[in-house]
Amino acid sequence: MPLKLVDRAIIWAIGKLPTAQAKETYRLYNRALIFLRKEYMGKTFFGAAMHCDLDDAIQSYIFHFGVWEPEVSEVIASTLSAGDVFIDIGANVGYDSLLGSWRVGPTGRVVAIEASPTTFDLLKKNFALDGNSGNIRAINIAVSDRCGTLDLFEISKWNIGATTTLAGRGGRRVASVEAMPLTDILTPDELSRVRLIKIDVEGAETGILTNILENMRLFPRTMDLIVETSFRDDPDASLKLFSAMKAAGFTAYEIANDYAVEHYLTRTLSPIVKADTLPQKQCDLLYTRYPEVSPAAQSAFQEKAFV
Repeated sequence: MPLKLVDRAIIWAIGKLPTAQAKETYRLYNRALIFLRKEYMGKTFFGAAMHCDLDDAIQSYIFHFGVWEPEVSEVIASTLSAGDVFIDIGANVGYDSLLGSWRVGPTGRVVAIEASPTTFDLLKKNFALDGNSGNIRAINIAVSDRCGTLDLFEISKWNIGATTTLAGRGGRRVASVEAMPLTDILTPDELSRVRLIKIDVEGAETGILTNILENMRLFPRTMDLIVETSFRDDPDASLKLFSAMKAAGFTAYEIANDYAVEHYLTRTLSPIVKADTLPQKQCDLLYTRYPEVSPAAQSAFQEKAFV
């Protein structure tokens, strides 16, 4: 039996255990696989193959569950359609970009932007595996509110997605990279067709989003954004930006970010919830100028299994 099928069967069995036992069994199982070898070939729920280093939190979840941030994945998948343009800022190893590529199809476009040179190499390896990634433009640059250079700081070797440009988070400096505003990175065609922008840059979202707001005239009115909150880094700036997004006509919805393994083992989705005030906890926010999400749509988020 192929390893992937064996792994899914083991994960299913672990999910049937009581919560505390399931968490420990999962941890031991993942460590046992790492003992045999570090990297495995994973497959996402939408069919994309990916190299998965099980020492990294994101890649291990992709390997075992076929998904990363299931609620965010559902929003991306349900927002994008054939022919759309998706901008993935902080693309990491390429999971969201490949999801977007699958949704927008050959007539669409994905711009995958990753600042870390090391992570960008992993991203390119994953794109090379996927036969349908010809609609992805990958760029190794840091998105900022101005041109220049930014230092990158590694927070944890167990989570490459935590790498940040914020020195205040206490990481180890690992690189200095070119930085540029998003409007200078995108082509005129990409700017005019953007349907969804996802921003996950470990605390540096505020500056990027402020720059987008200042240049909103260049983007389509139909554009939505998914932005990871960074309240703890600069509460005043985050509150000011949340108010500015509302003033620009956006409604915010909170997308849960539950990284506990039991959330993945239970294979259920949390509903998105309208956010009238800025959540003071880690989550993603969907900003949209479309009509409010209906109760039926929220129910679909709650009930749909993601594996």
